[in-house]
Amino acid sequence: MMRRRCRLWESVDRPSNGPSGPLLRTLSDVSDINDATPSEPTVEVDAEREEFAAASISATNTPATEPVVVVEPVVVADVAAEPVVSASAPEAKKKVTLPPPPPGARSGGPVDGGEVSADAGKMLGGIATSISQDEVELVLEDGRLAVIHRRNYAPTDTADLTSVVTMGDRLEGAVLARQDPRQRVVLSRAWGLERRAWERLIAAAAASEVLACPVSSVGKKGLVVDVEGVRGFVPLSHVGLEDGVDLKSFQGQTIDLKIIEIDPDPKKRRLVLSRRSLLLREQRRQAQNVLSSLEVGAIRRGVVASLSEYGAFIDLGGIQGLVHVSELSWSRVSHPREVLTVGQEIDVKILEIKVKKRRVRLSVREIGDDPLALIEVGAIVTGPVTRLVDFGVFVDLGGVDGLVHLSEMAEYRVNTPEELVTPGETVMVKILSIDKKRRRIELSIRQAVSDQYG
Repeated sequence: MMRRRCRLWESVDRPSNGPSGPLLRTLSDVSDINDATPSEPTVEVDAEREEFAAASISATNTPATEPVVVVEPVVVADVAAEPVVSASAPEAKKKVTLPPPPPGARSGGPVDGGEVSADAGKMLGGIATSISQDEVELVLEDGRLAVIHRRNYAPTDTADLTSVVTMGDRLEGAVLARQDPRQRVVLSRAWGLERRAWERLIAAAAASEVLACPVSSVGKKGLVVDVEGVRGFVPLSHVGLEDGVDLKSFQGQTIDLKIIEIDPDPKKRRLVLSRRSLLLREQRRQAQNVLSSLEVGAIRRGVVASLSEYGAFIDLGGIQGLVHVSELSWSRVSHPREVLTVGQEIDVKILEIKVKKRRVRLSVREIGDDPLALIEVGAIVTGPVTRLVDFGVFVDLGGVDGLVHLSEMAEYRVNTPEELVTPGETVMVKILSIDKKRRRIELSIRQAVSDQYG
């Protein structure tokens, strides 16, 4: 069999951990044995193998990827032995991305390189069997070992775990994404506490429970409170029943609140509470009790809560009733502030009760006698002029006003009331008629003077 020599070149560096020597890439520059230099390594290749290699090279048409040559050299006596090398196109390394630790895990979690836990995010509990300054080792219910690192023990950093944990304590935590090199399950007690807290808050919101929450800080827009370790917010509009509540007075206090909005999504973590809703509920309960004790026609003592153009609101001790401006006095009242002030205590008479609407209609003038009952048609009385109008004047008859028409002011024609009288002037009038239903009294100055002086 004919034997020839070939020179192998165009090598590339091997990886540092690969076999020693160059990596063969291509076959070229076939020459006679006499052309080879002593410094170049030589191998002997059978002619048939050389033809096979050449055929493999010609069959490859992609210039971007160089052909692969597999050479099993026959070592010559004067050349150092080379191991069998199989060179191929480098394959792309596959990147393995492990899931990140679950939300709630603090920085500096499990050691990289651990296996991904199939129980990631699951709540597990166990008994403390080994305690050091930086970690607590547990035995889970299924017999596996677990560990809680100091950084994952509580939401705030704990200096020494031996001061807060004792042997035999039962601890619970959420499984983090990886196990440590000792194949222990890595737990986060801080994350577990947060998850349990959100679960309790969701249940409390569904049941409309009342929560006692300490106020952490006070801002311009509301209160920040601590709700079982979770940060909550009370908007300014939900702090009290009325506007202008002094928020600083709540600093450091523990107040009762009700959850009105909750979103446990880790990206949002929204918890909104209200004190106003509880105050309204208590107010409605008291109002119902007061309504059940009220009777139409009864006289109750109350306090003027507020004044408006159409009347006054009276607090009856849990419910407010309205005194219309027309019910404040038998005489004419333009505005409630003419006869009442806020905070004043007065007696009122209950005129009407609407239980379903929680409305009570009150009256102040009904407590006294109706002045109309003391007036008789045909009587001649005196009283001050209260008002002047285009068509006449009004005269006070002791709690009720009567009208003197222009035609009843004098024997002659009167164009305006100012021609004869002025406001505050005392005049003598005769009572012509009384309309108790419409509460109108007709008076006459002309007839009073005629009857009195003939």
